[in-house]
Amino acid sequence: MEEIRSVLQQSKDWIKMEVEYTKLTVAEKLTLLMGTLILGFVCLLLGFVVLILLAFSLAEVFKMMMCPSLAYLSTAGAICVLLVLLYLFRKPVLLNPIARMLTRIFFDNK
Repeated sequence: MEEIRSVLQQSKDWIKMEVEYTKLTVAEKLTLLMGTLILGFVCLLLGFVVLILLAFSLAEVFKMMMCPSLAYLSTAGAICVLLVLLYLFRKPVLLNPIARMLTRIFFDNK
């Protein structure tokens, strides 16, 4: 009878440790995911600033060859072409890397 109690107590302790290990693993993975998301957001924000500055620079270059209104219109057209290309290639450029990152974070067995 004493052995059965001992086995039950050890089983309860083992289950508690497994639950704690699972909590720590989830916390680690969520921390990694949140850090990656925050870093991605900051890079995206800085990328928008760079894109705006490059657009104004491109408009200034176009101003040397055409009137200012056509220069800004040409710059907007170039950005629209880039957006259409990004939309057309969204799966290999955006979706697949995000899926690989999430799979690596949540299903990586060490």
